[in-house]
Amino acid sequence: MKIRCQENSIRLRLRKSDLQTFASASKVSESVSLGVQRFVYVLAQSESYGATIEAGQLTISVPRDVATQWINTDQVGISHSIIWESGETLDLLIEKDFPCLGRATEDKSDTFFELAEKKDNVC
Repeated sequence: MKIRCQENSIRLRLRKSDLQTFASASKVSESVSLGVQRFVYVLAQSESYGATIEAGQLTISVPRDVATQWINTDQVGISHSIIWESGETLDLLIEKDFPCLGRATEDKSDTFFELAEKKDNVC
């Protein structure tokens, strides 16, 4: 699973193996070592959309019914905006990972080639 954060947006891209874990365990996680600390990010199925960060772990939650539809169809992504009490907005985009054709050395075997073929732009 890949993460991209920019301004008030978080984008997660899941490989096929990530999607299988998300389907069977109702969550998938990845981590980055920061020396003596680890940054962990999690995508979890829940009752509603949400985003929390505690003890170095970012958890993004999506409703189970939305996740189930996304997992079991050719739907490429889930897009949702969370509006906080402060009035700020967090935009979420969770997508199936496409191969990056311009990166010849990158392992593309765990990406969604079959969905990428239906789109003009891949990566």
